[in-house]
Formats: sequence, C-alpha cells, structure tokens
Amino acid sequence: MQKLVIRLIQEEFTPLLSLSADVSETAWAHAVALADPTFLYCTAAEPTIRLCPESYQQLQALLQRELTKAE
Repeated sequence: MQKLVIRLIQEEFTPLLSLSADVSETAWAHAVALADPTFLYCTAAEPTIRLCPESYQQLQALLQRELTKAE
C-alpha cells in the first residue's frame, strides 16, 4: 500500500516540481514519509486514496524541498 501511495504522489507531483534530475525511489519514499499523515486520507465511501485538497500546496512544498536536497 505504501508503494502505491508513493507512486501516486510521484505521478501527481513530478510535473509540478522543479527537479533537475531523476530522483531515486528511496528519496521519494523519504520525502513522502516526512509528510504529515493528514495530507493523505482514504474515503470510506469509495476505494480510493486521495490527497487532502487543503494540504495540496503544503505537500508540494515539502516534496520540492526534500527532493531537491536528494538531487
């Protein structure tokens, strides 16, 4: 499940982040692990994992900061 969440976040945020090189899976896993768990939530009514809309910009900023360090 964790790998799926990381992959979904990668697909969502890679086009939005200013990264100069390919970032390793390990770096992505580390950056996502640092995210506040309230950034992500599962809805009870549907079998999906969704990003919390209120946290979208904060998550993007955290990923940009952490993944830039990993380059």
